[in-house]
Amino acid sequence: MNSFILKVRKLREIHGYPQEYVAFQMGISQAAYSKKESGRTQLSMGCLTKIAELYQMSLTDLISLTAQELMLRCIQSNQQLAA
Repeated sequence: MNSFILKVRKLREIHGYPQEYVAFQMGISQAAYSKKESGRTQLSMGCLTKIAELYQMSLTDLISLTAQELMLRCIQSNQQLAA
């Protein structure tokens, strides 16, 4: 699996969102989102922008940070919200 696709899936899982929710936020069907998350279809720049907005991060961070860095950032952000 492509490392970028892995990042997108892990972000969704960490936030506890089902595919249906992410798909709705992106304005596409769950089946279409599933194909994107599995790498069967490409993520367009518009989709990437919507994903970055959903997870409240910059497009640059979404693209350039490693999966581990993104996960740490999400966990830290969630801990700050809980405090």
